[in-house]
Amino acid sequence: MASESRIDPFCINMWSGPRCMSTSLMYSFAQREDTQVLDEPLYAHFLRVTGESRPYRDEVLAAQENFGDEVVDGLLLAPRTKKVLYAKHMAKQRVGLSPKLLKQAKHVLLIRNPADLIRSFGEVLEVTLSETCFPQLAALYSELRTAGGSAPAVVISEDLQVNPEGTLKALCSHLEIDFDPHMLQWEAGPRPEDGLWAPWWYKSTHTATGFSKPPEKESKPWTSGLLELLEECMPFYTLLRRHALTPVDCIPQSLPAAPAAPAAGEPAVAKSHGTHAYVADKRNQTILIGMRDGVTEEFRLVPRQEAKVSVFDSGYILGDGMWEGMRLVDGVLAFQEPHMDRLYENSKAVDMDIGLTKNELLDLIYQTTDANNMLDGVHIRLMVTRGLKPTPYQNPNTTIGKPIVVIIAEHKAASSGPKINGITLFTCHVRRGPPDVQDPSWNSHSKLNCIAACIQANKAGTDEALMLDPQGFVATCNSVNFFCVRKGVVWAPRPQYQMAGITRSNILRCCELGGIPYKEHDFYLTQVYSADESFVTGTFGGVTPVREIDGRVIGDGKRGPICEKLQLLYIDLVKRDISAGRGMPK
Repeated sequence: MASESRIDPFCINMWSGPRCMSTSLMYSFAQREDTQVLDEPLYAHFLRVTGESRPYRDEVLAAQENFGDEVVDGLLLAPRTKKVLYAKHMAKQRVGLSPKLLKQAKHVLLIRNPADLIRSFGEVLEVTLSETCFPQLAALYSELRTAGGSAPAVVISEDLQVNPEGTLKALCSHLEIDFDPHMLQWEAGPRPEDGLWAPWWYKSTHTATGFSKPPEKESKPWTSGLLELLEECMPFYTLLRRHALTPVDCIPQSLPAAPAAPAAGEPAVAKSHGTHAYVADKRNQTILIGMRDGVTEEFRLVPRQEAKVSVFDSGYILGDGMWEGMRLVDGVLAFQEPHMDRLYENSKAVDMDIGLTKNELLDLIYQTTDANNMLDGVHIRLMVTRGLKPTPYQNPNTTIGKPIVVIIAEHKAASSGPKINGITLFTCHVRRGPPDVQDPSWNSHSKLNCIAACIQANKAGTDEALMLDPQGFVATCNSVNFFCVRKGVVWAPRPQYQMAGITRSNILRCCELGGIPYKEHDFYLTQVYSADESFVTGTFGGVTPVREIDGRVIGDGKRGPICEKLQLLYIDLVKRDISAGRGMPK
């Protein structure tokens, strides 16, 4: 028997609600040679304490130990012949149990979407809030945090269906046991580990040989009572889902590594490629998102997993909104005044009143970055959509309340590789449109024009699309602004058919500060192909050299001296700007 102070690291207790694939997961662990499994050893204890009625009540009470603490001492924490003990429990079966098991074993919670759970359980017995086990699971989660100091693992049953291997690997890693490929498959039919209630509950499970999806069933109308139950379950489910394990092959990664190695003589740098290549940072998994509700006008900091907007949001339904990308440098937003000016100018153009002054909005951004303890290497996506709709419809007059504001601040340092090795471009057939179609200077949520260009660049195997204006002159790229250098002069396309890039304007200012001649004018691809240098600019990456366009090597295919000089001038300009500190001029 385990001592009061000792934790048995291989006594694994899976607490679940009904119809959550708990039996399938038990079968999965039963395939391990190092594991003994138990099917609901606390069932008789639960029936004795609660007096609940079951068709097999008498048989269970006769077959199992009736007192839960005796089950814990005599079975769960007792000496065993195999390394791992895996016990499946319903969360409600913990009623009346001493806290000993919580303190001396490992625990995992298994949950399922309440809508599916309620439907499935209701086919066998009358379903109640208590029978779903959601309140008990939430209470168990809280008690385990208090008792052990760390959160128990939470597994989503749908993840086991969609990605069994990735989910099991994540679970095994959390439990500090090796993943066994045999866990993915077993023979169909009744199993020796089944409890005697199996004929009532395990019929569909016995037809499966792994974590397969159940057959599609005809949808039935929801009764008012079941809808009320669903609403009661959702807060518990939402809380637990926040802490769910992520399948190991679904964890977000940075952009992929570039296929080409650096040219001879180049220093060893990160090889991520593209204008928005970044260094992955685990801190982003737990960031807080700033959200201003347009109806209540309440501003909240919401954990990343819970940051959601309504499907009736104008931005989701129509792409009706504006956004800004900003960088936090030494605790200050770089070029905050022009960013705010552009946002408010664009918003006024589409008759969208944000409902906040520029300083008030800046304060919300800083509240978000400060709450996340962010100082440097941070990228902020500020999104403002027109607001909530009563029904899907484009007319702005149907909007309820004020615009919705979302502030996503992430630890997102730009990869160093593109700044040295450069990127590749492909000229796409998608053109930038005139302002009487949709003003190309807007930084709007409706980005399909640019996305279509980006898709073509992806298909061509390049990093970014180069886009022409309606007359065939070079205009811009799909997410950054374009420049080339000929005979020591920086050429910039006229601004009429491109987004009003703030970094673009700052680079022209850097040219003035650094004594570099430049001109804004119309020019053709032919002149670009024979340029000495080329580069693109954007808030995220700053100044990024271009080494190849449409298969033509630009210059010698390396970062040119003017590009490198502008990179340094831009860094100095950023430092000069942030030295003014936070806040907008009154």
